[in-house]
Amino acid sequence: MSEGEGTTFMQWRERAQSEVRHDRPKLRALLISAAAVVVVGIVVGAVVLLLS
Repeated sequence: MSEGEGTTFMQWRERAQSEVRHDRPKLRALLISAAAVVVVGIVVGAVVLLLS
């Protein structure tokens, strides 16, 4: 992904944090859940690669 293309991860993270600050508990729970799913996916993927 080139730098001028779409939003960068840092911009997305800043926007997500500012939305959370504006008192959106559902969004915060969704972001935490999404982050947990990503971490679990990475861990499971790493374990599968190590065992194969």
